[in-house]
Amino acid sequence: MSAPRTAAEWEATPFFREYELHVDAIGEGFARLAARRDVIKLRGARDGLNGGIVASLGEAAMRVCLASMLGDGEQAGPTRELTVAFLSSARGDTSLIEARMMRKGGTLAVGDVELRNAETGELNAKIRVSCEVHRAPSTPAN
Repeated sequence: MSAPRTAAEWEATPFFREYELHVDAIGEGFARLAARRDVIKLRGARDGLNGGIVASLGEAAMRVCLASMLGDGEQAGPTRELTVAFLSSARGDTSLIEARMMRKGGTLAVGDVELRNAETGELNAKIRVSCEVHRAPSTPAN
C-alpha cells in the first residue's frame, strides 16, 4: 500500500480524522497542517496542547512533507529520531504546523517543523524529525 499523497488522502487517515487535522498546503519539501485546539482534548502546561500531541503533530507534518519528495520505488520508513523544543504553551484556537525538508538522502530524511499560534504567529515549538527512506528491491532482469 502506498503512502497518501494528496491533502484528501492524508485527511482520510485515522490520525488526521481523529484530530480533524487539515492539510493547508503541500509543496515539494514543504507541508502545512492546521489543528484546532477545541478538537484536541489532551492538555498540558497552562492548558496548552499536550507535549506528546505536539510531538505527534510534528511527526505527521514531516511525513506529509517527506511524501512530497519520495521518488518512484521509495517509501517512508520508521521515524529514527524526534526532538522537541517546547518554547511556549500552544493555547491558540488553531495551531499551524509547518514542516520543511532539510535534507533527503538515499536512506534518511531530516525535517524541521515549527508549531505556531495561527492567530498571533507565536512560535510554540521547534521539532526536528529524522525518518528512514526505503527503496523497493530491484528485480533482476530476465
